[in-house]
Formats: sequence, C-alpha cells, structure tokens
Amino acid sequence: MTASRFHQPLDLPANPLRAGFVRPRATAGNHYRIFAAEEILNRPTLDRLGELGLKVSTVALFYKRPGSMGIIHTDVARRDGRWRKNVAAINWNLSGADSVMRWYAVDAPGITPNPAPTEPVEPWYFALNGIHYGFFGARDRKNLPRCQVRILGEAAIGGATLVRTNVPHAVENTDARRGRWALSARCEPDFRSWREAVAAFQPLRP
Repeated sequence: MTASRFHQPLDLPANPLRAGFVRPRATAGNHYRIFAAEEILNRPTLDRLGELGLKVSTVALFYKRPGSMGIIHTDVARRDGRWRKNVAAINWNLSGADSVMRWYAVDAPGITPNPAPTEPVEPWYFALNGIHYGFFGARDRKNLPRCQVRILGEAAIGGATLVRTNVPHAVENTDARRGRWALSARCEPDFRSWREAVAAFQPLRP
C-alpha cells in the first residue's frame, strides 16, 4: 500500500491521554493549548514511539466547535530566530466528531507571525504557530477567491494518523452536535521531508 501524499494511519493507542487527564470544558469558541509530551501522553504511546527512536516534544490539544471551519495555514515553529515549517504531526480525533482535514494549493501570500514580537507572548507562540492564508468554504467568514484555492486532498482523521503540516491545510468540523477535540503531537527533531517522516513511521503502519 502506497502512503498518501498527506496522511497515513498509524498503529498507536486509540486513547493517547494519560490516566486522569481532564480535558478543559468546551467553550463557545475554538481554541488550543500546548503541553509537554509527558504532561498529556500516556506511557504506552510514548514507549511505542521511543522504540522507533522518536521523541515527542510538544503536544497541542485543539477544540473546534460544531459546524466550524478552521483557517487555512501551514504549521511553523521558531528555530534559531526564524520560523521553520513543521513537516508532520501525529493527530487523534478524541471526541469522534465528524470532521474532515483538507490540504490546499493557495495562490495567495500568507501572513507569517513575527519571530521577535515586541509584546510579551505565551510560550506556545514559538512552539507552534502558523502561516495563515484565510478561509475557504466558511459560511460565516469572508473566503479567499475560488480562483486562488485548489483542494489537493482530504481525509477524515479518526485514530492516530500521521498528517502533513508543511502544506497549507485546515480542518472543518462537519458535526452539527459534537465539538471536535483533537490532539496533535510533534517530534523533535522534526523531519527534513514528508518522505522521511513516512519512512520513520513505517513500522507503525497498520
């Protein structure tokens, strides 16, 4: 079976959360929070990745309200004073909400975060940020012109899945009732290419 250009299911625990970890309360808005790997991931998940020589550094916990669409973005983290694109992440859909992740070609300039902000920022600002392009297909927001956006691929992400994050992407929670809680784990060091990431996780392909 050939790996997708954008995603690959992984044989990892369906529930990666530490025993006793309590998710924040759902809110009316979308949000995310950054954790160190040991704060949120359980030992079976960390050990399985460690067997492959993979070390998780940061983990993001996302919430997306029912029926909402995320902004198209490319993931970045600050390295040596510059923003570097993150190649890949391991994602879980924790709440089972119906949703779809899409990857895009965008013919428009993105907004890159400031690598040296003058105002105080939260630690997550440097650990996980994004080059933001705009919305496409949103019902309650202004969208990018159709001529500037092309969908390259899409997938419903459920259990542990390796996803490509150095290509513009966004998630839509298509569930009208359930909020989407998702976990996104990043390896350190990051991979040099999607091909390298897929090869590193080859033993975990179901």
